[in-house]
Amino acid sequence: MAIAVALCYGLAVAAVVGRGQLRNPWFFVAFVLGAVVFWVAALLVDPIQALVAYLFGWDIGAYSTSIGVGLVGALIAATINEIFKLAIALPTLSRGGAEADAAAFGASVGAGFGAIGAYQVLGLALVARTLHMGAPDNLVTPLVQQFGFVAANGASTALAVYGATHGQLGVCLGAAVLYQTMYGMLGLLFALQVYALPVWTMLAVGVALAMLAYAVVLSLPRAAARLTS
Repeated sequence: MAIAVALCYGLAVAAVVGRGQLRNPWFFVAFVLGAVVFWVAALLVDPIQALVAYLFGWDIGAYSTSIGVGLVGALIAATINEIFKLAIALPTLSRGGAEADAAAFGASVGAGFGAIGAYQVLGLALVARTLHMGAPDNLVTPLVQQFGFVAANGASTALAVYGATHGQLGVCLGAAVLYQTMYGMLGLLFALQVYALPVWTMLAVGVALAMLAYAVVLSLPRAAARLTS
């Protein structure tokens, strides 16, 4: 079930931004490669965070207990993730042909990336429900939150790839990294009990959908031209 839900989330997000690319097989190759690169990026995040913590004399646990250190950790994760997603998206976009849309291909890579992360969380939630751990409705919140996670990754990579193909790589990649950093901080603030679970869920989904809407606009050539002129 977790695989099916995560896959549906990913394909839905990719299709929303890349609705004009659904006949392009490379669009779906981009989705699969995004899923693969999730594991590559995941292998690097923890060691690099640990190295930074060692260099600055931080306890590794401070990434989840301190706002300042947590911000650094979120920035590291966001930077690694966005660079790897961009590195996969650009070659795939070049294979997609003259009609391939940058924002759409970026969204496909990001959605595939997010789908794997969503699958992991949803799988754990299903196990917890099977073992009768937590409230009876403990599956509802992760279902909603993980849609936000997939949407956020699809949208941020759409922005980064769009910038890379429109002469604004630094600005758009930086914006994507900052966006993902902010998104990651929403979870840390919840862990620090700054707000309740329903507030965290609404914020995460709201922020993700707002960025996804912007990615959709970027996939509209005339609107994109107006926004970047």
